[in-house]
Amino acid sequence: MFVSSERTDLTSRMTGQRQFLRNALFFVLSFWLLNQVVYLFEVAEGVSIFYPPSGFAMLLIYLFGAKYLPVFFFAILVGGLPQRDVFNYNLEMLIPDVRMFFIYGTAGLILAKLNPEKKKLSATFYYTLMLIIIATALLASAVFVMVAIDTDSTLSTRWRDQVPLFFVGNLTGALTALPIFTFYLYVKSNGWKRLKLTITDVILKPDKLTAFLIIISLSFFVVFLGKYSENYSSYYYLILVPIIWTSVKWGLGIGLMYAFIGNLFTLSFYVLFGYSYYGMLEVQLIFAMSIIATVLIGLVHEQKDIFYEESIYDELTGLANMRLFKKLSSSMIANARRNGETVALLFVDIDGFKALNDTFGHKAGDQALEKIGELLKSSLRDADVVARFGGDEFIIQLNGGISEKDAGAVASSILHNLSEPFQFDNGTATIGASIGISVFPKDGTDVDTLISKADKAMYAAKKSGKNCFRLYNQRPLRYARTSS
Repeated sequence: MFVSSERTDLTSRMTGQRQFLRNALFFVLSFWLLNQVVYLFEVAEGVSIFYPPSGFAMLLIYLFGAKYLPVFFFAILVGGLPQRDVFNYNLEMLIPDVRMFFIYGTAGLILAKLNPEKKKLSATFYYTLMLIIIATALLASAVFVMVAIDTDSTLSTRWRDQVPLFFVGNLTGALTALPIFTFYLYVKSNGWKRLKLTITDVILKPDKLTAFLIIISLSFFVVFLGKYSENYSSYYYLILVPIIWTSVKWGLGIGLMYAFIGNLFTLSFYVLFGYSYYGMLEVQLIFAMSIIATVLIGLVHEQKDIFYEESIYDELTGLANMRLFKKLSSSMIANARRNGETVALLFVDIDGFKALNDTFGHKAGDQALEKIGELLKSSLRDADVVARFGGDEFIIQLNGGISEKDAGAVASSILHNLSEPFQFDNGTATIGASIGISVFPKDGTDVDTLISKADKAMYAAKKSGKNCFRLYNQRPLRYARTSS
């Protein structure tokens, strides 16, 4: 059955419009909700120590694109309701709205231009975001001071007295939006069900709950002391210690969560206890410092994990590399030796891969290797290990009580699975495999010997006609390709 291109285009446009409306509704509602939270932390008329809406809007523009700029301006207009009197809108209200729209809207577009990949927030994204947030905070503060109507002071005086305060406020507001945005992206990508599992399986662990209670208790303690004496104001910086520690121990995601929650509780206590002796500038500065430190330390933690993963996994197939394989294989062999069991090692060489690469190109060859890796994993048990040996060669360890007959059955299953045609954009190809098998302890008692023996068996299988397996020092057993 064929569907006309006009009908397909219409369906696509309707789907796109519905998605736009959903995103626009989320944009406006989230901006409005964050503004309501802002009013809870208001310390003077028009001044709040917690202001993430503009930073969050910048990140949504980065995510959704330039077509949501009108939505952003509409969100600015209605975001202050019901506290804001939009029915008596005037120039005094318009100037800060336009300032926020142009500065943060432009910043979102620049961020999107510099980081086109939006499926995953990379280290480059975070570093770029830090620079953009600092630049927008400086620009917003400078514009605010320059357009302010104040006949009682000179521009240089206003610059000296007001820019530092507004810079820290703008900086903190934008940085505060980052944990909220990462939480939104996580839910958007994984769904609420995965979030619930993460909370129960990861967040509600005793060590993480303990860290959470320490942060909240310390926040309460230092703000409570500051209410009674200015001598204790320097203790406020102690809040940074457990927040940064969580980032060092558990990485960027958990660190951002604790930084946000810990500082939010601190701000709440700050307002609850009547602002204490801690100045508003100091409170916001420590909030900003905790987010920046968490991001930088968390990125180091993430990069360390990436480097470690790259050192033990094959980049193309995602399978273990030989470094990891030898470590796991040695452990399996030691366990088999203790239990008096046998383990088998399979050396798999793909037949016809060079011809596939030459005919369809290296991209198709890479796709084939990825598919082969998936097929090999699906042919094994969870207790078994498969690794990429190099090029078009793979190596498998069958764990625990595996006989030669069992190993032969697994090899036959692999050959059968690999016999299915491979589909590519520019054609179809079929491949096979030559498999050599060695068994512990009969053929060797260490991983290197077993690999060497399996390798020799594989070459014997290849010489006997390919697409078959051979046990070390045994006759080759031909596997006939099934015809469809």
